Formats: sequence, C-alpha cells, structure tokens
Amino acid sequence: MGKQDKKQQAIRPIPSQVLDLLLDVILEVMRAKRGSIMLLDGASQELTIRNARGLKKEIIEKARVRLGNGISGKVAGSGQAVFVKGVSEDLQLNIKPGDLINPEIDTSYIVPIKLHDGTVGTINVNSVLKSHEIQPEKESLVRRILHCFSEYLAQVDLPVSHHEPPSQLYMMNIFREYSSLRELRMVFDYIFHLTTNLLKTRKKGVFLLKNRQSGFFDLILGYGLDTTLYREIYEELAVQLPTEKIESINNIRVFRREELFSAPVTLLREKIYIVLPMVWQNTVQGHLFLFTDTAPTLDETTQGLLQSIRESAAKVIEESASEQKFQDLASTDSLTGMYNYGLWWKRLHEELARAGRLNDAKLSLIVLDIDQFDRFNRDHGYFLGDELLRVIADRINRCLRNYDIAGRIGGDEFGITLPNTDKLRAFEVAHRILDAVSGIPAEMKIHLSHPLTLSGGVIQFPDDAGTPGALVENAKAVLISAKIMGGNRIKSFEHLEE
Repeated sequence: MGKQDKKQQAIRPIPSQVLDLLLDVILEVMRAKRGSIMLLDGASQELTIRNARGLKKEIIEKARVRLGNGISGKVAGSGQAVFVKGVSEDLQLNIKPGDLINPEIDTSYIVPIKLHDGTVGTINVNSVLKSHEIQPEKESLVRRILHCFSEYLAQVDLPVSHHEPPSQLYMMNIFREYSSLRELRMVFDYIFHLTTNLLKTRKKGVFLLKNRQSGFFDLILGYGLDTTLYREIYEELAVQLPTEKIESINNIRVFRREELFSAPVTLLREKIYIVLPMVWQNTVQGHLFLFTDTAPTLDETTQGLLQSIRESAAKVIEESASEQKFQDLASTDSLTGMYNYGLWWKRLHEELARAGRLNDAKLSLIVLDIDQFDRFNRDHGYFLGDELLRVIADRINRCLRNYDIAGRIGGDEFGITLPNTDKLRAFEVAHRILDAVSGIPAEMKIHLSHPLTLSGGVIQFPDDAGTPGALVENAKAVLISAKIMGGNRIKSFEHLEE
C-alpha cells in the first residue's frame, strides 16, 4: 500500500440520521437543494453515496468513484476542497471537463471529510443556478461545521469495547442503557457537540423532551454532569422550570439564572442558561439547555447557522421517531419495560399525595441495586449486562402486586413503590426479590466467580420521611449502608446508624 493510500481511511458506521443532519445544515448554509455525502469503502477504496438530497435513486445506487477519479475521487485523494463553476475555467486538481458527469449542474462545491490525518469521504454541494457563488464567509462556516464533525468522528472512531464505560462527553446519562434511545443518541450527541463548538461554551448541558402525557419535562441526555446527582438535577430542573416561558421560546435565548428560576438553584452553579428549542413545522421537538458562566457572542451569522442546525435536528428527530415512540421513551424503559425515572417519580408524587389525604395511610419504598454490576459488565460485556437487567426486572415484577409501581431509576438501580404497605411487609417483599434473582445465572447459563446478589434500602411514609425527595434520599442512604456492609442484604431506615 502506497503512502497516499495509508492516509485514506474507512469510517466506522455512522447512523444515517447524523449524516442527514450534517448534509441538511451544509445545504442550508450554501442555499443549495442538491447534495450528497460520499464515504470511503475501506475494502474497495471506492466512494459511495451514503446520503443525498435532490438526486435520483438510480444515481445514488450506481455511484461508485475510485480514489483519484472524478471530482469526488480527486478531492478525497488530495484532501483539498474545490469550487467548480462551469466547464470553461482552469479547473483545479487536474479536474477535466469529462469529470463533470451531470451537464445540468452549473456549480459544484466538493469538500473532504477528514478524520485524524486522512480523508474518509466528501460532501458534494451542487447547484443548477448560474448565479450561485461560494462566498468566503459561507466556505468558512462549512469548514467550521466539518471541523466539528471531524472531532465528533474522532470520538466515535475510538475502538469499540464492551468492557469500557461510555465516555463522559457523549454517554453520561441515566438512560444510557435504553435501547429506544440508542437509535437517536448519536444524533443528539452530534447536535450537542456541534452547538457547543459553535458557541464556544463548556460542554455541559441537558436535552429535555416534553412528556406529552404528563406535561413534565423529561431528562433524556445529560453532558458534563455528575452522574451521582442526576436525580437531584432532574428534580430541580423539572420542578422549577417555568413551563409556559420555555414552551413559548422559538429561537435561541440566553438567560441569567435568576431570570428562569424564582427559587435558588443549588446544583447548577453556572450563571448563564442557553435555551435552544428544536423546532420543525412550528412544533417543538425538544430543548437543549447549555450551562455556562459567560454569555456567548451571537452574531447574525452564528444565529443563522444555529437556526439551520435546530431546524435540521428537529426534522431528523421527527422523521426518526413517531410521537408515540417519544411518548414511550419518555415514560417507559424499553430495555426492561418498567417505568423510567421520570414517570416513576411522577407516580411516587401521586401516591404520596393520595396517601396524605387518607388517615393512617402508609406507603413504603424499596430501592434495589445490583451488587458488583460493573464487574459483571467487565467480565461478560454490556450486551449480556442488558439481558441480565431485563431478567431481573421480570423477577421483580413477579414479586409485586398489579398496583405496585416499579421503575428502573438508574443504570442498575430499581425503585419500587408499595401503596398501603408498612415497612415490615416491604422488607418481606424485598427479601422475596433477592431469593427470586439468585437463580438467574444458572437459568441464563452464565458462570460467575461470585453469586448474583442485590442490596436494598426500605423506608416508610410518613414515619421516616414526608416528601418524595426525602424518601428517595434516605432509601439510597440505607442502600449505601447495605453495600458498605458487604452487599447481599436489605436494610431498613431505622438501622441506618448501626
């Protein structure tokens, strides 16, 4: 393999939604309606069209370009962008009139997609308008977008290993195991990466989607946050965010913290909140919140580019998932079928409110966690870890009544609300669950060097705590105490100090 060939790289599979987003944003910037993304096939060293707008199906299917041939092949081979207008000019990169395969196209702008020190593909922007010109500021914007994309690809291109935890920048979120979110997570990640790079803000923020059933904002992805504080951050944001004010925003807005919250926000120290709604056809698909200490510079060019990103992102989200799918995403954990944290928290609120209206009503809460689950993932891989979570969720449900409320409230953490139940009875239920999961490894034919066990904390309303937050916090404190004592045990709140 020659020196030049070594620079050409095959790209790891990237979801088509991400490539659609990239292409739509660049076409919007260039004010063009035709374009394509060609990626390099590492085996054949040919470029093929992966995503396109305005091209006929037969062209997309048949297009295969060898490196060094045609405009795209010569751009990919050289790593240099070209702007071609007409056929009579002195063309760059030894491009010949015969390379211009479509006589209808008057203007073409082809730019390489680079990864590390090589080229993995090209973006091709075409226009039939003779008045089309590539203005310097537009070319600069395209280069900024592609630079952000290359940085993103560098993250994605890291070696895949089921034994490595997700990276902090892209995967730190309490929903990281949800299979229904995996399909779109890379889209959200690229939007976040691109937006924070353009605004030059720190990489800290959250994506919130509006739960159309409950009216709550649900935390879908978080970036740069302390994962141990996800529950508290979610509660602080979801409870205090002025819903009507947020819903009325249809363009990027920058707020000082006190402008959004009437009460002090204790877990997010940043002074500036940037709100970017994802709007498509007058419908808000979600909000990106960025947290920073310095207000960004929002010149007209940056605002226009961000609008293109937001619109393209909202379109991709809308096309990629139906409303029902997002309702499912916002209410249930598709991995286990249980409630996710957002709806589980809402149901806990409702049951506590109901219990508070009744005399002598009791409610108990169990929080369970798998002992040494990180070790299981390291030894057996995350895919088998997912299957284990599904089976454990099934065993938990078998031990409950049909009106008990079970949810997956963290990576390997389960919350169980038991209405009309005292702590002694809840303690019995928790032990029944421990017995039910002990035989799972044998059923799954998994050889473990240590038994599969759970630890748990049990607490009762109103004797041990009077609010949802206090109930969950105290139950988790008891759970931690059980872990410290070696795991494989259930502790109730009154034994916390032992």
